Amino acid sequence: MSKINQLSLMKLPQYLFSLKGRSIASIALSLITLLSAINPAFSAPPRSPDKEETCDILVAGGGLAGAATAYEGLLAGRTVCITEITDWVGGQISAQGTSALDERETQRSLLFYPRGYLELRRRIKEHYGRLNPGGCWVSYSCFMPYDGHKILFEMLQDAASRGKGTLKWFPNTVIKELGITPAVAGNAVGGQQIKSAIAIGHKPATNTPPINNEPLSQTIEDAYRYQNSARFNKTIIRFIPKPPNQSTRQPKPVDWYVVDATETGELIALADVPYRLGIDPRSPLEPSS
Repeated sequence: MSKINQLSLMKLPQYLFSLKGRSIASIALSLITLLSAINPAFSAPPRSPDKEETCDILVAGGGLAGAATAYEGLLAGRTVCITEITDWVGGQISAQGTSALDERETQRSLLFYPRGYLELRRRIKEHYGRLNPGGCWVSYSCFMPYDGHKILFEMLQDAASRGKGTLKWFPNTVIKELGITPAVAGNAVGGQQIKSAIAIGHKPATNTPPINNEPLSQTIEDAYRYQNSARFNKTIIRFIPKPPNQSTRQPKPVDWYVVDATETGELIALADVPYRLGIDPRSPLEPSS
């Protein structure tokens, strides 16, 4: 999310072209060299975190997937922290402005949906008096983006109340770094574990307009920088799991869930988790199953 200096930008096309035919290891080393030209937005925090937050479940990204995760966690009585780069929950149905529910006809005919999604549909219909107030042709349910945020956020608050969970909502906040430690002895899962996450919250600086006055493309680089700017005042937040109730001094695995629900898989990249792109078909007759 940093700017490459002007000289690097001029050299970038020929530099990337020169990577053709080289080994993966060689390419990786070359890209590391290229990243040395990037401004220090990837540097360590300029100060200690301004505050620390504990949770059972940390959800990065407040879109529909993140909201669904939080909904179930809150009903289960957990403390859920949600970070979201915008100030709305819902992603596609709110901040992205495409507030139309994507549904397959077969699923819709059977109402074969998770309970949270069924609740969302019910509340939309209750709010407007019908499921498709806009008479939209691309979906059986289209509505105003702001109402998508409002209805979904109220659902999360009600889930916390019903399940005796705790919702910690961090709008205009992005995860910048992960603290990763090797798995301790006795961890049957194996591999490494995320022990902390450093996030940056941003708010408009004094005498500047509200955040939503500009498109995200104009502010996203600033949002990922630790330093205050003419546009934003930053708060550095450290997320950690709740301290375990342990009677012994033996080390135990980190006791929390960290869920990457961002639009671009940011935590997957930060944690260097292997991944694949695309959809694996289960049947040639239903390639998206």
